[in-house]
Amino acid sequence: MKKIILLLTLLFVITTLTFAQNRGIARGAEPGEFYLTNYWYGIFGPDAPPEYTELRKALFRITENGKKISIQYDADHFAEFYTDPGSVMQPRIILADATSGVVYNKDTYHKNGYPYNSLWTSFDYGKNWIFREENSWPIGYYVANFEGLIYRGGNYKIFKSEDYGYNFLESDYGPGGSEPGLQNGEGFSLWYSSNRLLRYSSDFGKTYLEIPIDEEYVFGQVGGMEPDVYRGGLSGEVYVSSMFPPDGAYKISFSADTGHTFRHVYVCEKQCFNPFGILFGAWIPAFMSDREPGVFYVLQISEVEDTNPLGLHTKVCIDYYRDYGETLVATYCHDLTKDYNNNVGIKEKGEGKGDEVLVYPNPTTGELQVTSYELQVTSIEVFDIYGRKVIEPSLTVLQSYDLTVLQAGIYFVKITTEKGMVTKKIIKH
Repeated sequence: MKKIILLLTLLFVITTLTFAQNRGIARGAEPGEFYLTNYWYGIFGPDAPPEYTELRKALFRITENGKKISIQYDADHFAEFYTDPGSVMQPRIILADATSGVVYNKDTYHKNGYPYNSLWTSFDYGKNWIFREENSWPIGYYVANFEGLIYRGGNYKIFKSEDYGYNFLESDYGPGGSEPGLQNGEGFSLWYSSNRLLRYSSDFGKTYLEIPIDEEYVFGQVGGMEPDVYRGGLSGEVYVSSMFPPDGAYKISFSADTGHTFRHVYVCEKQCFNPFGILFGAWIPAFMSDREPGVFYVLQISEVEDTNPLGLHTKVCIDYYRDYGETLVATYCHDLTKDYNNNVGIKEKGEGKGDEVLVYPNPTTGELQVTSYELQVTSIEVFDIYGRKVIEPSLTVLQSYDLTVLQAGIYFVKITTEKGMVTKKIIKH
């Protein structure tokens, strides 16, 4: 019986992972921080796998751009089948607003033969939880980019809480979309039927700008994976993720102009997703954009077999990108074994690009940061598209430069290091 229950639950987690703000992953309130809910480890019974006698679910806090994973909270998976939902928080769908340390969890379960949702709030980075409310299905929660602001939608009504979910009052307006933007009332949503649309609102969903998206960037549901939408780090920036048949390609696309033009920033060409991946070891892609412009993460989540005790544990590898996908800074991998003790991740050999020079933010409105973790930068020059040198910043300790004197357009930054020259293209807004 446990085997059947486990399979259904895992499939539920997979299929709900990619609906906007209905995911098992959420950006935190601080740059370089995000949260993940997932199975931690399982121990098989004496008969044969995959019947578990112990199965743990956990909330992980990921910091330092993926370098560190901390287990904030874990729960007995089977407890949800015999314990009142108001007494045991089950990590499931994670949300976070703009308040440092505040995390929300939406649990889903069946009660008396009917589906229900419950909302929980944590004020200490997910270590301790307060039960807020329980509602019959379907109910969705959407956090805005403000402290304590969370919306509840469902049954054709919208409610708003400005006190971290303690009180909800009926509202005449919503968050503006299934993925709220940077400003209050701004939101993005994906719509696809006969055509594919990005819907953008800046007035709490009262009016929408509908922008068609080419099928090169958004396909539709593939193997239970829905297209998803994520806000960027600057106004008007938006990412979309989508699976593509027939080979299971997975692509992340980015727009800096509210969806009018897109480009690919991450592409996995073949066999990127297996709907039974958690059970059989194929990795499942998960994406999250950071609060810092141009920074995002691609997670590869798989299960690793253990022998003593016999069972499985989760392995999470995090690709850390800067410069809107142009720079893979590092890949950090974490083996979340039963005795995992919040260790720092191991950078995979051959995967990281820590010796590269980073130039950010890109696009920029004037500020430019030049950083290298392993190389010494000796000179920097900025050229326009005609090859004319327009600025030669003097090196500083922080290597932060002001380019506000330049007109909007495309420029090239030539950086000379102890190992040679690197050229980076930047866009000045």
